[in-house]
Amino acid sequence: MASRHYTKSEATRLIKDFSRTGRVRNTKHAKTSMKERDITMQDVLCVFRNGAVVDNPDLDIKTNLWKYNIIGNSIDLDNVVVTVAIDSKAKSITVITVFQR
Repeated sequence: MASRHYTKSEATRLIKDFSRTGRVRNTKHAKTSMKERDITMQDVLCVFRNGAVVDNPDLDIKTNLWKYNIIGNSIDLDNVVVTVAIDSKAKSITVITVFQR
């Protein structure tokens, strides 16, 4: 059974809340993507603070969690997309990948 599906505004709020309390994990792929694309964790946290989820989520069939794209500005004001999975049970978010838009 899939995790709960959140509205865009609910997902945005949860991402902001969980990131403020330091409940953010990175996948190996996210770490690699960040390094290759010169996006820092500070950039990711900046996107979480000022960004918003604007797309409908996709279900990750491997983890059975919904993936959300939050879009916002990095520290350098670049438009960055961060794809995350929200785990409401663990009250945490997992960064899956990052890229510039």
